[in-house]
Amino acid sequence: MVKKDTSLFFENIRPGIMTRPLCLIRSEVFRIAVSCILVGLTAATLLSSETMAQEAEPKSNTERLFLQISLDGQSIDYRDDAFSETDNGGGLSLRAGWGVSPLVTIYVGVTGASIDGQSSAITGNDYSWSGGELGLRLNFRSGRSLVPYADVALRGVAATEDDRDVEFRGGGFTLGGGVSYFFTPAVALDAGLHFGGGRFDEVQVGNISAGLDEDEFGYGEGRFSLGLTFYPLR
Repeated sequence: MVKKDTSLFFENIRPGIMTRPLCLIRSEVFRIAVSCILVGLTAATLLSSETMAQEAEPKSNTERLFLQISLDGQSIDYRDDAFSETDNGGGLSLRAGWGVSPLVTIYVGVTGASIDGQSSAITGNDYSWSGGELGLRLNFRSGRSLVPYADVALRGVAATEDDRDVEFRGGGFTLGGGVSYFFTPAVALDAGLHFGGGRFDEVQVGNISAGLDEDEFGYGEGRFSLGLTFYPLR
């Protein structure tokens, strides 16, 4: 009986046993690496597309409805043939309007201020200054974070002293401008400066009203405003 040498048999098959699993492991590692690279490239592409879309999106849009609230520093200059005097105070202004295009906005507004009239030759006491306006605003560089603008408005005004029940009424116009900084497309910080003037054409004392010569009694005004503007339809 011939005895077979089994050592040669095991020596011949051992390399196959060891080599085959190693090839499988290398192939699996390669596939995982390729998959990771593809996933990374896909994620990078999506992130880049999203970033470009955000950068392309306008930071501001001055069209459609806008609402504004501001704190004001108010200065009033009275003048006629006999005297010229300036009173100062502070107050609040509200505006609402519609942007018919990125450039043009039509608005209405109301303002009110408490004026220190201790030295005033008009009333002799503290009094209130109120106004209503219809205006046109031109917005420049719409679509960016920083938007300068220019304003022109027709104004109706009243100076009222409650202690003596006296009110002067008149009208004029204002010119001004400012800048809006948009935190988001819907909210902006606004700073503006306006100057204007006009004439008082009526005075009321108690229940009695009387007309004034339009050349007799005029006023000038300056107003600095700092507030917030909202675009709720964004």
